[in-house]
Amino acid sequence: MSSKVTTLAEAAESVPDGATIALGGLSMNSAPMALVRELVRQEKRDLTLVAIVAGMPVDWLVAGGCVSRVLSGLISFEGLGLAPNFRHAVQSGAVAIEEYSEHLLIARCQAQAYQLPFMPTKAGLGTDVLGLHTESGTIREEVDEATGERYVACTRLPIDISLVHAHEADDAGNVRVLPKLVWMDSEIVNAADRTIVTVERMVPHRTFTDEPEKTTYPRFMVDSVAPATHGAFPTSCFPDYRHHSPFFLEYSKASRDPEAFRTFFTERVVAPETWEDFLDANGGAAALLTTEGRA
Repeated sequence: MSSKVTTLAEAAESVPDGATIALGGLSMNSAPMALVRELVRQEKRDLTLVAIVAGMPVDWLVAGGCVSRVLSGLISFEGLGLAPNFRHAVQSGAVAIEEYSEHLLIARCQAQAYQLPFMPTKAGLGTDVLGLHTESGTIREEVDEATGERYVACTRLPIDISLVHAHEADDAGNVRVLPKLVWMDSEIVNAADRTIVTVERMVPHRTFTDEPEKTTYPRFMVDSVAPATHGAFPTSCFPDYRHHSPFFLEYSKASRDPEAFRTFFTERVVAPETWEDFLDANGGAAALLTTEGRA
């Protein structure tokens, strides 16, 4: 078997301008931040983001000028407020937003994965969200002729590349989320033409053959694996480490002043040459120690 291991820089180079990329993770948890940072550093442009529920990775890409459109159910820093650059970009019209509920986006991903014209669901019935998509028809209310039941038809959502973060992988591209995946990364992996995974650590192939039932994504679903220890920082990667509240707070505070944010974003996010340099620029081992341990 040929190796699917690559570097963060090489993985980012494989993402073309204008691509539709789906971001894994859930809100402040397990986002592929190391790879997102490389996309910012390589100055990708005109990206469409599919981010079912996200925060910091979308805000970095928007702050880096990489994004033209976002499809999402929610972009926020949870209790710490809205994602500031995403909010400003949408309000100014610099970035277009297509708003869905979580399940409506999941249903669109499932239609794409199964190569169906649409996936039916009861989600969204009786809400205003359907009216946001009257012109495009990407989600629309219909009636089943046989039963008379109303449903929402969720059309296919083409995704060029999914980016997800996990705990372990082998050289062949088998991937594990440990202890198990509890959110919807598998939906975007199934729907995407190509998947890039960043992982906390590489493990021997024997690890997967000994316990195949623990494999989250088998190798045929994964195109590239890029090692990135603490690669979800400042979001969490449970049970290895929690999200890093001090970074979120400093980032949010800096965003209140454009000049202060430019300095923060340049010095703390973009300028460090490597992922390890980035971690050092944000407190290094001392900061990471505060994030480690079970929730």
